[in-house]
Amino acid sequence: MSNQASTFEIFSGIILQKNKIAEHTYHIKIQSMDFSRIHYIPGFSIDIFLSNPYYNPLSEVRRYSFWNYEPVYHVADFAINTFSNGKGAQWVQTLQEGDTMFFKEPSSEISMNDTADHYFLIGDIIALSHLYEINRALSVSKKVSSFIYAEHQEDIFPDLDHSFPLETHIIESLDPQKIIELISLNFPEHQTNIIAYILGDSKTVSYIYNYLKDNPMYDISTIYIKSFWNKTII
Repeated sequence: MSNQASTFEIFSGIILQKNKIAEHTYHIKIQSMDFSRIHYIPGFSIDIFLSNPYYNPLSEVRRYSFWNYEPVYHVADFAINTFSNGKGAQWVQTLQEGDTMFFKEPSSEISMNDTADHYFLIGDIIALSHLYEINRALSVSKKVSSFIYAEHQEDIFPDLDHSFPLETHIIESLDPQKIIELISLNFPEHQTNIIAYILGDSKTVSYIYNYLKDNPMYDISTIYIKSFWNKTII
């Protein structure tokens, strides 16, 4: 066994399904009995190895958020984006149904907080599956205002039930200032007890966070943010 394999436990699963669901997104289903050992909550993510870590101790990993988890048959759904055309994108394009894949133990990156009355769900296409999962986990009694931004219509994909429960907006060049302008026009003012989730690229996340933080039009108790390069709760 390699040194890498000995430093932490490696989980494995089988690719049950792979479908291209948008111009730059694949939907994969993974079945693994190792999932039965976790206490899943919405917001989980896993580090997936891009090759067999037992044969390649230097195997690179990429982190992906759960889109859904089915605990009876231990099946998880993921949306894998290929915008960067990097190694993760190359990995999913060569992946085939029936392949064995390897990953680290899933963990929670963004807590699921159900204490608010109103939720703001904001993000780009890479964050879309994650926000779909958060939205499905919220009680039907909660109010949700959403804003998904994309540069092209063909990059938008529906939730697992083929519905589009979140509001999408096509914005040329994904200009952060334009995104903020549209949020100010589309989000209801003077709401109380709000929690906001902002997911996406670090520049846009920062712009949106600074707009919402301490904005007198919104009574936001907590803002959860996640960028592609770092994560934090503010």
